[in-house]
Amino acid sequence: MPLLEIDSVGRRYGGVHAVQDVSFHVDAGEWVGVIGPNGAGKSTLFNILGGQVTASSGAVRLDGRNVSGLPAHQRFRAGIARSFQISSLFPDLTAREQLTLACRQTGRWNLVRGWGADKSLNERVEQLLDIWNLNRSGGSELPAEMSYGAQRRLELALAVSSQPKLLLLDEPNVGLTASECDDLRDRVAELGDETAVIFVAHDMDMVMGWSHRILVMHQGRLVADGSPEAIAKDPFVEEVYLGVAPVIA
Repeated sequence: MPLLEIDSVGRRYGGVHAVQDVSFHVDAGEWVGVIGPNGAGKSTLFNILGGQVTASSGAVRLDGRNVSGLPAHQRFRAGIARSFQISSLFPDLTAREQLTLACRQTGRWNLVRGWGADKSLNERVEQLLDIWNLNRSGGSELPAEMSYGAQRRLELALAVSSQPKLLLLDEPNVGLTASECDDLRDRVAELGDETAVIFVAHDMDMVMGWSHRILVMHQGRLVADGSPEAIAKDPFVEEVYLGVAPVIA
């Protein structure tokens, strides 16, 4: 059974179909890139997967469970986590405080003793601060005091704090250098083969290098689904999106 099944999903806004009759599946451990021109429906599809938008039709299933009606926070607990293209950090909370809140959403921490007295919670937060290189000043920095790269790492640390089954990354490379982007990929890969990753990006070198499969959207529809090599040679994709097929080494 696939980890994620998208069955004839659509989203209407009045008479406009932002996403129309989209179906695909993703297996555990797969990295799937989503591309398409502006207005293709990528963001709407992502919001449907994450629970920020409810589908007008179709179904979203995770591990065989229909999660179509679940709001974002319940999908997070079910195993779907995401990052956003625009920062979604709390400006008045330190890195440590934000990670503590995220961990409390998914762990069975002691609610009587409070945050500071819960050893297992503190250990998990320390682990995340260390893994994502956020332990400068003991994690006491506010987002405004952090570099953009550190902010992106914090967003990813928050997303993976639940050890998700499915991780959604919206333009994860925006504002990052090539080396920071490579570092981000390596850190996400450490989640292991049980976590699937779906990401939206416009950088075709990144998409070709990161993806096991690529989904191509156009005018709200899924028009191609295949390996990087197959997508690079697809005539419709070349004409509508790529212009010139990239060279696959």
